[in-house]
Amino acid sequence: MSKPALVVLDDFLDEEEWTELWTAFQYMELHPVARTAGAWKLEDGTPLGGQEIVTPMRDDPLVPDPENPWRYPSGTALDLVLSALLAESASYAELIGDDWRKVSARPYVYPARTGLSWHRDDSELYAGAYIYYAHPVWDAHWGGELLVAEEVADDLPIMAHRFETGSYSEALLERGMGRFVMPKPNRLVILAGAPHAVAPVSPAAGHNIRASVSGFFLR
Repeated sequence: MSKPALVVLDDFLDEEEWTELWTAFQYMELHPVARTAGAWKLEDGTPLGGQEIVTPMRDDPLVPDPENPWRYPSGTALDLVLSALLAESASYAELIGDDWRKVSARPYVYPARTGLSWHRDDSELYAGAYIYYAHPVWDAHWGGELLVAEEVADDLPIMAHRFETGSYSEALLERGMGRFVMPKPNRLVILAGAPHAVAPVSPAAGHNIRASVSGFFLR
């Protein structure tokens, strides 16, 4: 039996938790994501990102740390996603294995005309990654899909150069196929290893945003 390429869990949070998280997005501090670092390229627009929260090591007690307010449990709405992730670990064990030790969570907002360029996650650091969609409504014509490539060269770099992306594109085009996942509200997606991107949010979205909590299962 082959290993799944990704895992999708719909209706991930209950209605009350989902509402609490979406309400928190109205007030949380968000800053422009740097377009000259990481996978974001100049053409990706200016998504917004918030403060990252990280769980303690799996064998450590889950108690608040007054000296580190960004350690789970943090008392913020991001705890809702992390708690559910830890509780549902059996649902994605086949995909990411069991050698991860911590989980991170960071809020992101993608307005119209923003996206994320093709890249893959560093498998030496991360056993897997996840995206939870917190927005209350989405239209299939608004874009923002998670794009996941299949069967590319094992030696594909983590990301393309900042300005010269030709060789990276050639490696992806060699197979030129994959899957997409729409950012359906209250949906969780977990993936491991495969190159992926976020399709730009369409101008048709207007003032609607693609609001997500994303993070990694850290080795």
